[in-house]
Amino acid sequence: MTNSAQEVAWNGIRFPAPGDWEVSPVGICHLLLEDAEGPALEIKWGLIKGNFSHQAHLKKLAALLGKQPGRALKECSLPRDWQTALSDFEVSGFSWEAQAAGGRGVILFCPVCRRATLIQFFHRRPVPVPEIASCILANFQDHPPDSQIRWAIFDIRATVPETFQLVRYRFEAGKFELAFAAGPQRIALHRWGLASVCLNGRNLTQFAKTQAQFSEGKPWAVTPGGYPGLEWSLSPPTRWRWWWNPLRSKPSHQWYRLWHLKEKNRILGVRAEGHRAFDRQLLDGICARYESI
Repeated sequence: MTNSAQEVAWNGIRFPAPGDWEVSPVGICHLLLEDAEGPALEIKWGLIKGNFSHQAHLKKLAALLGKQPGRALKECSLPRDWQTALSDFEVSGFSWEAQAAGGRGVILFCPVCRRATLIQFFHRRPVPVPEIASCILANFQDHPPDSQIRWAIFDIRATVPETFQLVRYRFEAGKFELAFAAGPQRIALHRWGLASVCLNGRNLTQFAKTQAQFSEGKPWAVTPGGYPGLEWSLSPPTRWRWWWNPLRSKPSHQWYRLWHLKEKNRILGVRAEGHRAFDRQLLDGICARYESI
């Protein structure tokens, strides 16, 4: 794979992909990547409770493909380089062929994190050079070496503690959001662009007031990472906290930060809400590792 490769990291998995492949999060545990001609790679994953059976999963996949005319799945052995790349996993291989296209892939089971993953490469005629697939598999990760989950999708890069689970995401023109929860505590990452269009002559404080989720409170100026930004928080007075939480529909502790990446023409934001105060070191760490490329 060339130097134009992009990092893809989504909800626990991580791998490199060609820079010209477009990534689409189909679901919280489902990715589809496309090249100029159509689908190129599909990945689905999930945690397994109890025993894992490759044959059962292959049977389900065969039944699913069998509903599509001209597609019949068969189990197959893996190329030697695939076997080497996936030596840390329990692996089974499969392939299918149709008139103008086909697919080849693997079902992985990781005994460490107990995650099962289906990785399927699509091909058209003629079949492409397989080096791309080998590189992706050789660098595929289904769990982090530490307790931090990497997120790399489109132009945003972030690292969030694994205790915070993805509960919602949104990718719209000019506005991205990833929302996480750990019990009653919630953290959301926001990204706006183009910043010049979003601001349209306004400053960050005026812009924050136009965003419903950032409109409360009185911001003060900060410079996170040397970038111009804002920060503010809301919490009940100390003497009222003992009865405040049960009576409020919104979390009693709220924390916000916005900053302007002028050279990237982006605005980034982090929002935290909970019924108890957040660890400031946690919030600073998330902000420090949140960026737009």
